[in-house]
Amino acid sequence: MTVPMLADHGVRVRAIAEQPVEGHTRYTWHVDPCALAPVDRVVEPDASNALPFMAAALATGGRIRIRHWPAHSIQPVAQILEVLGAFGANVSIDEHGLEVSGNGQLSGVEADLREIGETAPTFTALAALAALSGQRSELRGIGHLRGHETDRLAALEAEVGALGGKIAQTDDGLVIEPADLRGGRFRTYEDHRMATTAAIIGLRVPEVYIENIETTAKTMPDFPMRWGSMVANR
Repeated sequence: MTVPMLADHGVRVRAIAEQPVEGHTRYTWHVDPCALAPVDRVVEPDASNALPFMAAALATGGRIRIRHWPAHSIQPVAQILEVLGAFGANVSIDEHGLEVSGNGQLSGVEADLREIGETAPTFTALAALAALSGQRSELRGIGHLRGHETDRLAALEAEVGALGGKIAQTDDGLVIEPADLRGGRFRTYEDHRMATTAAIIGLRVPEVYIENIETTAKTMPDFPMRWGSMVANR
């Protein structure tokens, strides 16, 4: 995302690929000195913050529209929408924005999220859908998420497991088996993505209590208000 945005300003960035390490290619980046050209820019909606709301539509059999969604995005939107489609989402993009809807029936998926890059941290929302689907799912290519705000793979295994879920880590992801979930306290580990994951699960599972929902302020200070408004308008 950064490289094409810099290119709009006349900046040349050269990437030299190194040997893959644990399945991930590392790069050395060279940025040449140059004068920066001014650009008028419309900033895209953030796909990572939008994903929990898209997941909510699938979990509840609802519909959500995100305005000002670009027809062509520099984010890995196509891959994200492909995974949502595998869960059972209906997706359309027109001049009014992006619309995602579901019928309340979730399919299990096998998805390699390696190419989604930095949007992959929001895979926790996909893990929530997988836990609600009642079918086996496997999410791969996300081993690097052990090094984010918390070890997200271990945290999901612990917290979804505490609600009765059958979830286990693999070398680079998670396997989620069918299970009946129950209410309970969901720890967030001061991680905003864990908080939004619990919010998705709570749409279908009564009495899920999210510890420290305020941690969502890291990326969306008004998340509790927005989420509550969405649920109230179902």
